[in-house]
Amino acid sequence: MTAEHDQALPIGTRLGDYRLDALIGHGGFGITYRAFDTQLAKFVAIKEYMPVEFATRRADGQVAPRGSRFADDFTWGRERFLDEARALARFRHVHIVPVLRYFEANGTAYTVMEFEDGHSVAQLLRQPGRRLQPDEIRRLTDGMLSGLGAVHAQGFLHRDIKPSNVIVRRDGVPILIDFGAARQAMGGRTRTLTSILTPQYAPIEQYAMDGKQGPWTDIYATAAVLHHTITGSPPPEAVSRVGTDPYRPLAASHADRFDPAMLSAIDRGLAFAPEQRPQSIAEWRTLFAGSLPRVEDAPTQRMQTEPAPAQVASGPRLGGASRSPAEEPSVEPPATRRKGFGRRRLPIALLVLAAIAGWKYAPQIRERLLGPPTVETQATLPSPVPIGVPTEPSQAAATPTPVPPAATTPAQAPPKPPVTAPGTSPQKALADQAARAATEARAVFDRAEEAARAARAMAGEARIVAARAARPDLENSERLTYGSGASYVGQVVDGKRQGLGVAELGNGERQAGDWSADLMNGLGTVRLADDTRYAGQWKEGKSTGLGLREKPGAERSEGNFVGGRLEGLGLRRTLAEPNVVQAGEFHGDLLDGPGVERIGERERYEGGFRGGQRNGYGQVTDADGKMRPGRWADGKLVEPAP
Repeated sequence: MTAEHDQALPIGTRLGDYRLDALIGHGGFGITYRAFDTQLAKFVAIKEYMPVEFATRRADGQVAPRGSRFADDFTWGRERFLDEARALARFRHVHIVPVLRYFEANGTAYTVMEFEDGHSVAQLLRQPGRRLQPDEIRRLTDGMLSGLGAVHAQGFLHRDIKPSNVIVRRDGVPILIDFGAARQAMGGRTRTLTSILTPQYAPIEQYAMDGKQGPWTDIYATAAVLHHTITGSPPPEAVSRVGTDPYRPLAASHADRFDPAMLSAIDRGLAFAPEQRPQSIAEWRTLFAGSLPRVEDAPTQRMQTEPAPAQVASGPRLGGASRSPAEEPSVEPPATRRKGFGRRRLPIALLVLAAIAGWKYAPQIRERLLGPPTVETQATLPSPVPIGVPTEPSQAAATPTPVPPAATTPAQAPPKPPVTAPGTSPQKALADQAARAATEARAVFDRAEEAARAARAMAGEARIVAARAARPDLENSERLTYGSGASYVGQVVDGKRQGLGVAELGNGERQAGDWSADLMNGLGTVRLADDTRYAGQWKEGKSTGLGLREKPGAERSEGNFVGGRLEGLGLRRTLAEPNVVQAGEFHGDLLDGPGVERIGERERYEGGFRGGQRNGYGQVTDADGKMRPGRWADGKLVEPAP
């Protein structure tokens, strides 16, 4: 074994015609070596499938699962690794690493690639005093766009673009490497976030299992790499951009060194919402205008012995890359998928749990939006007690407060009339104030929708955690009993709930998910006695963080919660007719500040709110498109503009 990696093959090992002479790198799913091809007398790069989480190397050099329960995962991942090699072998493009061959040996699989003599972008950025020059960055941008355009044209996605996966050869040509077949294919089976994505370069849709990915996903990651080369650091992680976005546009901060069109294009590529990014490489390239080198893209060539493009869809697919959703409908995984995979989808949830629900990011989001969380009166599941001792019921997710009607709350102080500038009529000043309030409300509405999308993704992950917590074959599961008929079935450490489990109270309430220190902490779900349900993040037994709360047939809320109530950016809708949708910043479950309210198809209000009701300046647009600006108080229009 080498000193750099105790699972790597010793230097000098022979693999058929190849002799290993250096360790290039390693990750959670593979080890890459430099090797000498004794037949062709040239250096090559060899990538070995080595998933260290559930496989190990024996003394004789063979790779084997760590135990029988990992055998299916190991074999299934090896098949996906070979799928990647088969797919990449079809490509011939100047900016994509060529795959020469692939084979199986030592109980695992290997891919042989051209050895690209150069440095990764990550290595270049780490060199002391080294800063990529504008011309270098332009060449890098053009090469990455050319390579990705070729990949996308064949219906594949890369999905793991980062500085270490872009090699700049000694002649300055950038090469895309490591399409991550096993990593993505095994995504649902891994336990560490970095095994699936690199947080600084991954867009928000990659944090959700059902997040729709496409060319825009690779565009975000590419823009993040370019941001790093320009500023010396990656952009803020996507999960920290929920709510108040800390991203500072390059067009405003680095216009002194780069073409404004290039900076603006990178900013567009880093848009938080997928639909706000360019949807294709061709569309994105036009935004760079004349800031890129005028070099024609090298064509993508396929081996003549391979099937025609129309046949490829039914053949092996590029493991970690998938066909673009824009080009074909989603399909079921290949028939080689192992039957145990459905039970092992939890680890993706644990990944998000580790990165978000583990509170590395969520406190930043909440505190940036709300300030420090307030103390709630929400009760939690009691500690275990002997049978027969009475306990109080839990209220882990607060019962929703109905969205108030348009004109029923105690009177509040109306906003002051607008200050009229000399020469401006009061009516004109009122209309201007209402228009400004509407513009501010629309901006907050956009951020609230982003928070709602992130909350829906988090709720999906929480349901996966809850489903695994309820599995009858959950490892190390115990049963605890409580007073008033309450019980807990799940993992226990030192007599306390720790790990996955399900608690049921005598009043019908049910909590399922991840537990720590005898309380729900992480991701999970609750169903209250009145059938109100919450799925999302938890902290110290309270539904706190990103999540979704729903009372079937009554109302649904998505966004940031504290103690079971909306606090911060979010969206709330009634489910009975007429549907009322409110979006903006909430306090104590009520919309407070700039926001938007839509009542069915009848009208849309954009402006100020207080205590859940229209209050302040704003404007209403009716079903016919007629706009009415004015000033509201306690849900009533008290001063219309003519």
